[in-house]
Formats: sequence, structure tokens, C-alpha cells
Amino acid sequence: MKEKEVRQLTTEKIEIRSVSEGQKKTIGGYAVKYNSPTLMRDRWGDEFLEEIASGAFDKSLQNRNQKALWNHDTSKPLGSVSVGTLRFNSDMSGLNYDIDLPNNTYGNDAYESVQRGDVDGSSFGFRCNDDVWSKVQYEGKEIYKRSIVEADLFEVSPCTFPAYDSSDMCCRSLETFKESLNQKENLRKKLVIETLL
Repeated sequence: MKEKEVRQLTTEKIEIRSVSEGQKKTIGGYAVKYNSPTLMRDRWGDEFLEEIASGAFDKSLQNRNQKALWNHDTSKPLGSVSVGTLRFNSDMSGLNYDIDLPNNTYGNDAYESVQRGDVDGSSFGFRCNDDVWSKVQYEGKEIYKRSIVEADLFEVSPCTFPAYDSSDMCCRSLETFKESLNQKENLRKKLVIETLL
């Protein structure tokens, strides 16, 4: 079974969406920017680019079971699609969201931290269902690129440290891709040798 992956974005800031006396406190931002390759590093230090394709979460969003969490902490839910306190909107740039924060300790803490700018990153948890690997030129060198074309979205989180965080699933995925390339190259060499004999 594929594992859950977590990505934390630096591209967009979370912002206060609305608040007035006696009304809900709402924050929001982009969970992900589409087709924006980001440099990643696996646990062995290998670098690769990763991007989320437009519409990669469309099928998953139909399930309406996504949650908003405070810093990925499942004991601190901030919103839920199923009850309407978390809303997603997919536009040309990416998948953005709004969270109507709960009037409790961590909801108020989240609002205060975002308002002050102490928390300014967005993060999302997902499971990749389909990806495509390729080789591309990046900063003068050839590098692998992973394009995620379909994935299940589980949660979005305002996060303290906005920086990509690769998971073991991603590392194994890159290693599996490299192994398949090696197998194809070995088969090609074997066929060339057999043809020459």
C-alpha cells in the first residue's frame, strides 16, 4: 500500500480572509500550485524535481472527506469539507482553500499566528495514485522530474516551517523508477549483443 506523503509550500502565504466583530475567523491560501516544479531531495541526497499536475486532486475532492489541521496535528482539526468549514477552489494557478476557524484554543492560536505572520506556509498530505517520471534539464544538468497526475488529498495545514519535506514513499518511488531504467538498459544491451552473435 502506498504511504501518505506530506509537502510544505513556500510559494504562497496564508492570509486572513475575513473577520469582523462577532463573525467567523477565516484564513486561507494555496494548498498547492499546479505545474510548478520544486527541487526535492531524497534521503540519500539525490535531487529531483516534483510537480503536481492541474486537476491531480479533482477525483479525490469529490469524496468531500478532507480536513484542515493545525501543523498536521490530527488532534487539532481546524476545518472539514464535509461540514463546510473547509472549502477548496481549483483555479488556473492551483488549489486554494479557506478555513473557518473554530472558536477554541488552537483555532484562536492559528488565527493569531497567521495574522502576526509567524505562520505563513501551507502544507498538504496526499497519497500518489499515478505519477510520471522523466529526465529534464535543470540548471545546466540532467535531473529526474516526477509529475503527479492523480492523488488522494487527505488534509491541508497551515504550517510553521514552509519547506518541502520529502517522504519515504517519494524516495522509494525515485529508486523504483531508476531501477526500471536500469532494467530497460540492461535488456537493450542484451538484445544488441544477441543480435551481433
